[in-house]
Amino acid sequence: MKTIDSNKSKLKATYISILIPLAVAINLIGGQIALQLKLPLYLDAIGTVILSAIMGPWIGAISGLLSSFITSLISGNLLDTLFGLCNVATALIIGFMARGGLFKKIWHIVVATILVSFANAALGTPLGVVVYGGIQGSGVDVAVAALLALGQDLMSARFWASFPTNLIDKGIAIVIAFIILKRLPENLKKLNMSKKQLKAEEAKAQAAVAEAAQEPTAPQA
Repeated sequence: MKTIDSNKSKLKATYISILIPLAVAINLIGGQIALQLKLPLYLDAIGTVILSAIMGPWIGAISGLLSSFITSLISGNLLDTLFGLCNVATALIIGFMARGGLFKKIWHIVVATILVSFANAALGTPLGVVVYGGIQGSGVDVAVAALLALGQDLMSARFWASFPTNLIDKGIAIVIAFIILKRLPENLKKLNMSKKQLKAEEAKAQAAVAEAAQEPTAPQA
């Protein structure tokens, strides 16, 4: 049993060592595409969402923090690291929903999108105002400028420009993660299980084996 547990731990560690850099790369590439093309989207959390759904909230959060740190080095503004809080919120919501079996149906995806979008807008708005003065040099700034022209204050304009943008942006990432998770083999879907859930699964499997062993065999003719 200890050997089996050790092999499972090594396998999970292997997946982590491969998937975290991959998720960070997806985040960085998506973010740079959105920034360079001035898209009214962020595209910088797709990797984090996918990883959180597959590997769990804490592994996803690590990828989000690393992405924000590397982005801050690229931009030359270390305050960009603060946006890692948005990625952590995303990872926790998606990771725990997936672990709790709330990432299997369409309405789960709708709820996850709304929760993640609100969390990102609520956290990202004050951070964007503090770090960039409310203007981040992205396509979202057009909506911010329009709302400011309508008389809204900077904080409100930033939030209401960010929230619908996040609904689309995070919605795309969540749908991609949903499709990938659906297509994964059953053994990989267990990577996001807690220790308690894994023990329950093992106990169920052992009970099934014991029950099968107790069934009387049919007499041979």
